[in-house]
Amino acid sequence: SSSSSPMETLTHSISTISITSPSALLLIGATLWSGLIVNAFASLLQVTGQQVVGPARAQVVYASQPLWAAMLSFAFLGEAVGYEGLLGGCLFLIAMFLAATAEEPDADCGVKECEV
Repeated sequence: SSSSSPMETLTHSISTISITSPSALLLIGATLWSGLIVNAFASLLQVTGQQVVGPARAQVVYASQPLWAAMLSFAFLGEAVGYEGLLGGCLFLIAMFLAATAEEPDADCGVKECEV
């Protein structure tokens, strides 16, 4: 028997896949979802949102990403959350509340650089 090169094997494998097979359609759908929604649309929403709310508030939302990931994985995937995770999440929510309710700094503070 003759041995074929890895490229020939790959080419033969690709040529035998039907574009309408369920696995191929799933692969195409996942690729489109990942490319268009996850990478393009989500980035567009993030940049637009950052321009609307400003950098300080956008950073609070951006920094909370691990908290939301933990909460969603707990809710939908049944992930376990330990005491440290609960304590950290609660402390983060308290910090987020304090940042959101803080008074705006005076932009006309009378010095060269104001804390903004």
